[in-house]
Amino acid sequence: MKHTKRFKQQQQIVFFQSLGALLQSGYDMAQSLDTLFLAHHSWRSWLSDIQKDLAAGQSFSDSLRPYVSLDILLQLRLADQHGNLSESLILIGKNLRQIQRQKNKIKQVMRYPMILLIILGALLVGIKYFISPILNQWQNVDMSENKSLFVSMPFVVTTILLIVSVMVMICWFKISSRKKLLILVKLPIIGAIIRTIVTYQVSQQLTVLLANGLTLPQVLESLSDVPQRKVVSKTASAIIAHAKQYLADGESVENYILRQTYFNESLAGYFARGQAPKIIAKHLSYYAKTQFEMAMRQIDRLINTIQPICFGVIGLSIIGVYMSMLLPMYQSIGRLYQ
Repeated sequence: MKHTKRFKQQQQIVFFQSLGALLQSGYDMAQSLDTLFLAHHSWRSWLSDIQKDLAAGQSFSDSLRPYVSLDILLQLRLADQHGNLSESLILIGKNLRQIQRQKNKIKQVMRYPMILLIILGALLVGIKYFISPILNQWQNVDMSENKSLFVSMPFVVTTILLIVSVMVMICWFKISSRKKLLILVKLPIIGAIIRTIVTYQVSQQLTVLLANGLTLPQVLESLSDVPQRKVVSKTASAIIAHAKQYLADGESVENYILRQTYFNESLAGYFARGQAPKIIAKHLSYYAKTQFEMAMRQIDRLINTIQPICFGVIGLSIIGVYMSMLLPMYQSIGRLYQ
């Protein structure tokens, strides 16, 4: 029975880097997988399925389809078709390690605010259903006639937000993939990060294909053929189709990049000089690294911005909770002296 569960990201990091290192050391694919099969007992079920697929004539990228994400499959397919597989495997492992490091950092930074939010939510529920009825009984008035604004407001706001969120999601699913991307890159704060990530992914994948002497029209043709779509996301397919149509109308690559808001404009400069594909690939290889590092820096800044905002919101909410408890008490005490 074939497994369909993906590798955990930490397992993918070790797998890709180890396999790439073995291939660079002179092992062929079968020997490399056998070595990993003996070294990692927890991987044997996956590796056994991969070895069976390879023995049946499937490509390496196709054999990994049930276990890894589409963007990794695309990189593997391109590298498998046009060479540089061992280098691509090591690069994928390094990038996954950096991404995992960022995810761990985000979890670490956001853990404490999330705990506080959970506690705050529990306090609001407790005030709504336990403390508020007691206070209303103390004041000897009907609860429906004297609800605290600070208790009612969070629930009203939450209801409104839920309704708006559902409406936005319905509209969002009706929009095409490329239009979604155009909307996302216009958003404050995260728009710049998304733009940099898209630029990095495009420049990295172009590096692999252009290094083998393919021209950009040939690259687009390779990416848009029928088998390729099995390993390309809807967003990537939409970008490829749009670029192919645009260039088919006789427009230059440089102008196309400058017109698309989901690319950083600096990418256009590499296609302005009309250099040979292999030379462009060398420049793009370095450029992709700089874009990845830029994306990591932008994410770091976002994390450093989100944390104090979360603490500020939580602090104001806690003040509101205390006011919702104390104001009715002060009102009742005031009535005693009247």
